[in-house]
Amino acid sequence: MLHLSNHEYVSLDSKRARRTSLLQKVVCGACIVAGALLVVATFSGSSNSKLGAVAIRARSMPGATMFSRGCASNIGRLSTSNRAPQLSAFSSITSPTKTDLGLDWSSLKSDLVDMIKSNQCGPIMIRLSWHDAGTYCKADGTGGARGAQRFEEGESTHGANAGLKKAIDLLADIQGKYPISASDLWAAASIVATEVMGGPKIPFRAGRDDIPDATQCVEEGRLPDGDKGADHLRTVFGRMGFSDKDIVVLSGAHTVGRCHADRSGFDGAWTEAPLQWDNGYFKNLMTKDYKPETTEKGNPQYRNSDADVIALETDLALTTDPEFKKYTELFASDADAFNKAYAETYQKLQELGWESKGLQEIAW
Repeated sequence: MLHLSNHEYVSLDSKRARRTSLLQKVVCGACIVAGALLVVATFSGSSNSKLGAVAIRARSMPGATMFSRGCASNIGRLSTSNRAPQLSAFSSITSPTKTDLGLDWSSLKSDLVDMIKSNQCGPIMIRLSWHDAGTYCKADGTGGARGAQRFEEGESTHGANAGLKKAIDLLADIQGKYPISASDLWAAASIVATEVMGGPKIPFRAGRDDIPDATQCVEEGRLPDGDKGADHLRTVFGRMGFSDKDIVVLSGAHTVGRCHADRSGFDGAWTEAPLQWDNGYFKNLMTKDYKPETTEKGNPQYRNSDADVIALETDLALTTDPEFKKYTELFASDADAFNKAYAETYQKLQELGWESKGLQEIAW
């Protein structure tokens, strides 16, 4: 999904230039007043600009690469002259943000539990944080969890992130209540969401800082594309330093949630109970037959019509690739083994790039 906006943030220098131009050109006092009102109107209400949406497939940008020898980086490519500091999607929050590690973590967790339960939004909380952290490149240290989807430009426009503004909006009140970076909050929300839905208790360490603006976003194409197979998975996850077992473990997050045609172009849930954390995803892959179909958006996927559940090409790769399949079989037969592996691997995902930067374990 590509987020579009017809609103443009204008720098203070640009504002002054416009005011000077008006004063030079307007000869009538009434016109000067009208021009001033126009300037005020132009610069007010920026936090109320709305995002449109166009359904597209997640694709790599031209020139982007994910080869194991390194990562193409377009960091800084979005920079333009005379640009004001970009505003966060949380209109009341200054960007960048840092976490006060002395905040009331128990209260924060309680608020997250209440919000997730009342909105039944656990899966999208996992997706938000996963997509924040899952851009990491081990070769050059770029990407990783840093709140990069807070801006109207950059990573929020990537196809794989379609619809995640909804998750950011759901967290806005909590973000405004606590002195916590967006990247820490998103990671915390995903861990709490997993637990709320019946999943494992995942250790949480805080201390991530957010990037200041969209010029530090990475290029599109670092996240998995659902219509590709085993080689693609190894390229994407290998860039982050993950093994074959890790790939299968993290794919297990599909045991909750569903695809939305107006976001990813795919449509349907992977399991019969998409808000219940279990090993049903792996059980379905190993026991159900899926037939190919094309969604209304033109995306190829597979469906078991009896249970009305889906699988993507990347899901079925876990059953056709011999190395992936042995872990898929294990987790289909042993939910405890899956939960233990997931807790360890998901924490690793959340801390990519932050391992040696003083994250503090939170006891809540």
